[in-house]
Amino acid sequence: MGFLVTEIIFSKLFPFPLDDAAELPMGIQFNAFDCGGIEIGLCISHKIGDASSYFAFLNTWVAISRGDNKNIVTPEFVSDKLFPLQNLSAPELWLTPTSEKNLATKMVVFTSSKIEEIRAKYTTENEIIHPSRIEAKSASIWTRFIASIKEKPSHNEFYVILHTVNLRTRFEPPLSAQFFGNIFHLARTVPSMDKEEDDGSYNLNDIHSQPNGGMWITFPGNVDSILMGISHSPTKHTLKGKTIPFIFTSLCRFPLYEADFGWRKPVWVSSANLSTKNLVVFMDTANGDGIEAWIHLKEVDMA
Repeated sequence: MGFLVTEIIFSKLFPFPLDDAAELPMGIQFNAFDCGGIEIGLCISHKIGDASSYFAFLNTWVAISRGDNKNIVTPEFVSDKLFPLQNLSAPELWLTPTSEKNLATKMVVFTSSKIEEIRAKYTTENEIIHPSRIEAKSASIWTRFIASIKEKPSHNEFYVILHTVNLRTRFEPPLSAQFFGNIFHLARTVPSMDKEEDDGSYNLNDIHSQPNGGMWITFPGNVDSILMGISHSPTKHTLKGKTIPFIFTSLCRFPLYEADFGWRKPVWVSSANLSTKNLVVFMDTANGDGIEAWIHLKEVDMA
């Protein structure tokens, strides 16, 4: 089977509603099931760390539980040195997503064969564009979303596609995973909204061109150059009017299934139901052969 769609509610597996814990840095809930299985719900505030920091904490906790002193990570808090405090310019403020009500969350599982089929669809004949798994799936999901919504944005509204980028690997030399904090950036592009172009190729051109916007390059190991590369990346549209963000974030290649507390590795790791609309979270499947896409949309758009 190429893909599977399912709707799952996980709110009971966490210690509190995620948006009601603004002052808490972390929450943990241990869940025991009648079948004998167990589950741990772990949430960490984005105020203190990103996905890389999340897994650094989790796997250090796991190592301590097993008495594995070799894999205990000593965090380094250097974000203030890498990115000194500065006033954000007005166009950057809309990057912060807001919580929404009446949202639906569905998980779509893509097998490896389906992923390769999608990649082939978006690969140009001369292979000028040979998309990654995440690029191809992002273009595919975005295209179906645009085809499904009933109305285009008004003349003073536009969608902005955002991809999260872990900056640790973009430094020269790369930063260690021990660097704890929010060391990521949101790469952005303003896509076409022409529903007539249903093949989605124009969307992949937009998404694939983001490296030239200064987001995917290797940053030199000097703060001024890093900030220059991030803050002044060009866009082909002037960001005026109401912006509607559509966010893609990938947890693929992170050590999702390495958390062995001593009870063996987990059989499944999943995302929480998040309250940000137009958000897609990619995660590897348990066998590493496919990708789960956790899609959060308004109920009417999901339908």
